[in-house]
Amino acid sequence: MKLTPIIAALRSRCPRFENRVGGAAQFKAIPEAGKLRLPAAYVVPAEDVTGEQKSQTDYWQDLTEGFSVIVVLSNERDEKGQWASYDAVHDVRQEIWKALLGWEPDPQAH
Repeated sequence: MKLTPIIAALRSRCPRFENRVGGAAQFKAIPEAGKLRLPAAYVVPAEDVTGEQKSQTDYWQDLTEGFSVIVVLSNERDEKGQWASYDAVHDVRQEIWKALLGWEPDPQAH
């Protein structure tokens, strides 16, 4: 699965991040090279799940490709890390769902 279309969709459909959506390379490099201003999101590959082999003569099985969106938020307004952060996580999660549910990547991108 190409993650670039997902990153582009989140950049264009989640104004909260102000284009601060990176990929696995940016996420891995956080300790060495700094990080995106907050809030930020990183799209990284996740587990791929294969279904049962349906043929004895060739490959015929379902494959579900996975990805994760890692969101980094500031808790400055809630230094104890309590209630305000719960609301922020809920709001960001809702925005990501609205951006991606029903969205289909360009078939030429595969």
